[in-house]
Amino acid sequence: MSSESSLPETAGTVVVGAGCVGCSAAYHLAERGREDVVVLDQGPLFETGGSTSHAPGLVFQTTGSEFMTKLANYTQELYTDLGGYNRCGGIEVAYTPERWDYLKRKREYGRAWGLEGGELLSPEEVADEVPLVDPEVIHGGYYVPTDGRADGVVASERMAEHAREGGARFFGETEVVDLDVEDGSISAVVTDEGRIDCEEALICTNIWGPLFGDWADVDVPLTPCAHQYLVSEPLEELAGATEEVEQPILRHQDFSLYYRQHGDSYGIGSYDHDPLLVDPEDILAPEESERMPSIREFTAEHFYEPTHPDIDRSAADATAELLPALEGVEFDDAFNGMFSFTPDGMPIMGETEDVEGLWWALAVWVTQSGGVGSVMAEWMDEGVPKLDGERLDVSSAHLSRFQPHTGSRAFTKDRGGQQYQEVYQLIHPNEQPRNQRGLRRSPFYEQQKELGAEFVSSGGWEVPQWYEANESLLEEYDLDLPERSEWQKTGWSPIQAAEHRAVRDNVGIYDLSRYTGIEVAGPGAPAFVQRLFTNDMDTDVGQVRYAPMCDDTGGVLADMAVTRLAEDRFVLTTGGGSSSTLHTRWIREQAPEDGSVSIDAHVSDQCGLGVWGPKAREVLQPLAEEDLSAEEFGYFRAKEFYLDSIPVTALRVSYVGELGWELYAPSEYGGKLWDLVWEAGQDHGMIAFGNGAFLGSLRIEKGFRLWGTDVSPEYDPYEAGLGFAVDLDTDFIGKEALVDARETGVSRNLACMTLDDEGAIVDSGKPIVDGGGGSSEEALGYVAATDYGYSVGESIAYGYLPAEYVEPGVGVTIEYEGERYDATVREEPRYDPDREKVLG
Repeated sequence: MSSESSLPETAGTVVVGAGCVGCSAAYHLAERGREDVVVLDQGPLFETGGSTSHAPGLVFQTTGSEFMTKLANYTQELYTDLGGYNRCGGIEVAYTPERWDYLKRKREYGRAWGLEGGELLSPEEVADEVPLVDPEVIHGGYYVPTDGRADGVVASERMAEHAREGGARFFGETEVVDLDVEDGSISAVVTDEGRIDCEEALICTNIWGPLFGDWADVDVPLTPCAHQYLVSEPLEELAGATEEVEQPILRHQDFSLYYRQHGDSYGIGSYDHDPLLVDPEDILAPEESERMPSIREFTAEHFYEPTHPDIDRSAADATAELLPALEGVEFDDAFNGMFSFTPDGMPIMGETEDVEGLWWALAVWVTQSGGVGSVMAEWMDEGVPKLDGERLDVSSAHLSRFQPHTGSRAFTKDRGGQQYQEVYQLIHPNEQPRNQRGLRRSPFYEQQKELGAEFVSSGGWEVPQWYEANESLLEEYDLDLPERSEWQKTGWSPIQAAEHRAVRDNVGIYDLSRYTGIEVAGPGAPAFVQRLFTNDMDTDVGQVRYAPMCDDTGGVLADMAVTRLAEDRFVLTTGGGSSSTLHTRWIREQAPEDGSVSIDAHVSDQCGLGVWGPKAREVLQPLAEEDLSAEEFGYFRAKEFYLDSIPVTALRVSYVGELGWELYAPSEYGGKLWDLVWEAGQDHGMIAFGNGAFLGSLRIEKGFRLWGTDVSPEYDPYEAGLGFAVDLDTDFIGKEALVDARETGVSRNLACMTLDDEGAIVDSGKPIVDGGGGSSEEALGYVAATDYGYSVGESIAYGYLPAEYVEPGVGVTIEYEGERYDATVREEPRYDPDREKVLG
């Protein structure tokens, strides 16, 4: 054991893993005054043998994820201050016209997320920055001056130095052999040198993460992968270099390659080969490995032969074309280095639901490592994830986003392998996974297949996006649709527009089975439900109330329809996929410990149908034992009754802005429920409609919010335009923060905009700038959600803007693929502002 003192018997927090993530967490915990932090690693400090030790350290900050981009930006700023970062700049080149269009969009992501200085370069300008590049074979490049090379080992050392000043202790060559869990809490970290009793443990072991999960009986959906890295012999073209990295780092994503300078040599990183997956149990121990545990023997066939399933050229050939100086060179070093992928390609962060005090920060690259450590420290210390003091939406990386099936090694390896395969490819957000499909099917799946459902995967559920059976509606409506680029057509069909119109004109049926009803019951339920939600929840039995659920800082964790079915029984309806697991967990964690409340999440034992449209009452009334008239069954009311022979809970609510009901029944009745409603609807023009119309155009026309898209924990209800659902005369979690927000006023608000060119279409994640400025001005905000309103004939966009810009009539400009589209802030909703349709 290498150590500064003997291994302690107790500690407040034990961090396992002394790579850049673990050291960042320790550094930030020490910054927050945590003095009793112990950091352990099985390898020598600080070249521990994990991914940090062999990583080339390339930091390309821009991604399509604001979350990941913010983490990367924080990382480069932190490591620059610590002397572990070289801001040499980074360039991503375009080999194809499609990639060039994508780089235009990527630059706009960078502007939207707040990165400064990003610009598009001509082929010649790329070659000026990186003379090894042949400009004749590329269309251009995207350059960010603050991209660069992080030295993970140096950064770790510097962070450890600062952490030690705050009292943290670091121990290398100390192997963790078990995690002790007692009564649902972490109690100790057991090492080969002794046991450390602790209140918290943070696991930052990356490729070894699943092994730690096994000790604590926690699923860790992560698979180690190996990719190749080579360093050339000295090149004449780089002779005389005085620094290790003098030129911008480089990415050639059309062939899954990246590059960086090593003084007078050049490094090649390649994903251009078969996914080389590794079982965590097969990773060698430090004493067994030739170099380090995370490095495996170089496999030449994966470099010199085209083995990637989607790329027809080898890494060697593609490199020689882009960088002719590297054709036929020898390599002084070559290895297969391990890192890891999760099923969705995102990190794993957060505390274990069933083991208090056991935290995780895994599947993190050097690129985001400094930022992840900061978030973990604030989260562990305050209970709310933040980055540099600002609220941060971590739902896309939260440990609890995973569904039960993701715990299997088969699923994790298949999806992790696909993430590896696609890591640099042009993948549209709407493109679907190719494997592990059909895992979760609603009771209506067979009926949906018969109607030609185009299924997408959501939390393992097969969800119809649209139905081919509705193609004939295109002729009937003779729709004049805006032109879409090939990129915008991905995962979209004009049938969605026809389904939209059919619901508005007649009636549609929609599958709600993946949406989760969380039942809260017991004598303590009324007080507990009030504490959860910002609205006044002292409602009558049979009333439905819309309400945000906030964290202690006022950030919106969810927005739900809360139905009171009895004096002591409520159902909280949330979305499907990760929202159901995240929201159910939060609610359980807030529950009183006195047993006065029971919580039951109806994930699989309940199915649901939405029936909406002007003719919804005509369809359902003949089947219902209850009077469905407006007088007897008003808007935002609920009743339990029989639909024919099927017991249903009916909520008169509508996410599409039309008359209608949500019908929930036990799953075993689902098939018959669909058949009954479908048959009754045929004389009224009923169609089945999919997610595209439901979560897109229908809800956006009506101005309804979608959690995770235009509402998230980064915003409070006032900012999100949900202040109408906040009652400060009640007591709820986050009230103090919302009182402060109302008194001080908010600096930004969610604004509804329409494009002045009614035939134009933009995408989300695009920067919004002042309507009178130039292209270099700072973005005011970005498009959070957008779609075309097929009933109102407008292209609608929502985005958060400074408060002075949200007045109706204010002009702004949206940037998209190098073009500028004027837009105007509008009153919302754009459809049926007086609610005549939904109240009918």
